[in-house]
Amino acid sequence: MLAAEHYQTRTIAQEKVLTAMLGWAVGKTDWKDGFMWNTIGSQFGADDAQHSG
Repeated sequence: MLAAEHYQTRTIAQEKVLTAMLGWAVGKTDWKDGFMWNTIGSQFGADDAQHSG
């Protein structure tokens, strides 16, 4: 995974997290809907990307 592909979201609703993770696990395409996603790839250095693959 490239650093530019890292995203973050925040919520205080445990039920939303559980629903999203279960949806992801079974391959639903809409598991990430209902969240505001922010790219955080810039928080990772080039060294991180080289060592991860």
